[in-house]
Amino acid sequence: MRAMAAEQSEIFYRAWTKMKFISFVKFLLVLIIPLMLFLFVLNIVGFDDSFYEQKFSEYGVSESVPKAGSLHKKVMDFIKGDSHELPDDFNEKEKQHLMDVRGLISFGTVLMYLLIILFIGLLALSAFTLKVNTYVNGFVGKVLLFGGLLTLGLAALVFLFIMTDFDSAFESFHRAFFASGTYSFDAGRELIVNLYPEQLFMDLGIRLSKWSVASAVFVSLAGLFFMSKTTRHRRVA
Repeated sequence: MRAMAAEQSEIFYRAWTKMKFISFVKFLLVLIIPLMLFLFVLNIVGFDDSFYEQKFSEYGVSESVPKAGSLHKKVMDFIKGDSHELPDDFNEKEKQHLMDVRGLISFGTVLMYLLIILFIGLLALSAFTLKVNTYVNGFVGKVLLFGGLLTLGLAALVFLFIMTDFDSAFESFHRAFFASGTYSFDAGRELIVNLYPEQLFMDLGIRLSKWSVASAVFVSLAGLFFMSKTTRHRRVA
């Protein structure tokens, strides 16, 4: 009897440990999704040349900065790491800020790939732990659904913040990622604020929010699809 009780206790402990592990991994994966999606969307939206061409024309940048197109290309090449020099049209303070932006973008890109690897690895580990396809589908479905909904909520908050008080949002972003005094420029003396007016960044933020919402909806629908497969399997069984 004691041996049987000990065996049952061991089985219960293993099941409880497995459940706690799966719950922790599920929570972690849900948190990873928003950051992973935001970084992925930023890499697409932030380097879309057609967007900048449209905004340069819309805000008269091409008229106020004659070499706007070629300067923008050189800036983007520098930020992406395809070039290691900036034109002398920019002063040292502007070059340093663009160097800081390059470092931030580089860090974000590396972080995005690390999160993708971690996400895939944790999913694979969870699938190996759960083993049964029905449980795996349900697990993946919940992760995608809740991760998508969390992303949707955060993207909506960012969009609302941008639309209601962009100046504060813009300042808060710079204060969080750049040293004080390194991101303030004089439009009368410095090129960078004429090449990239503040309104352009507002439009970029709105576009980022919209793309994030679209990505979140897609991920949530994928989650519902996996969960529906689980429901159909249970009905058949």
